[in-house]
Amino acid sequence: MTHSESIASVFSDSTQKSVGLGRAQRGMVHRRISNTKGLNESSVDTPSPPVASLLPWRSSGSKTQSESESESKSESDIEIKLYIVTGYHGKLKIPESFCRECNLFVRAADAAAAQVDADVRVSVVSWWTHFLFALRYGGYHPPIIVVGGTRLSQGHQVPTTQEIVKAIQESLNR
Repeated sequence: MTHSESIASVFSDSTQKSVGLGRAQRGMVHRRISNTKGLNESSVDTPSPPVASLLPWRSSGSKTQSESESESKSESDIEIKLYIVTGYHGKLKIPESFCRECNLFVRAADAAAAQVDADVRVSVVSWWTHFLFALRYGGYHPPIIVVGGTRLSQGHQVPTTQEIVKAIQESLNR
């Protein structure tokens, strides 16, 4: 019996004495407390969704990577590419606490892509394995966001959704 379960059983015993609960009801109180304790632990331990991988984040299921890339490039009007350092990189997982801005960049890009009327492809790639491509756009400090071939922001400068929407519209007008 753990410390919190012993406190819960003492609490249920004192409740039983003062209120006059029966033995079955006292056991039910104990089970409820231990069940809510289990729920709180499981909600804290749930992993956050993976943010980056070696492959693009939004890939089609059964198609190969080259097939899905060629199709999505022909279907989408513009591409937003995010170079981030957190998430899964092969068998290595970098926790979200390592770079809080990475997740904020992804959320802002997804929200901006949903607001624009054009077809926008948001691809999230690992900065660790694609840093030379990021350097091509002048991005040396992750996370980096590239909208239509132009670097919008990098590092601690988290762009707002409106800034990304404006960059998408400017890129579409070119």
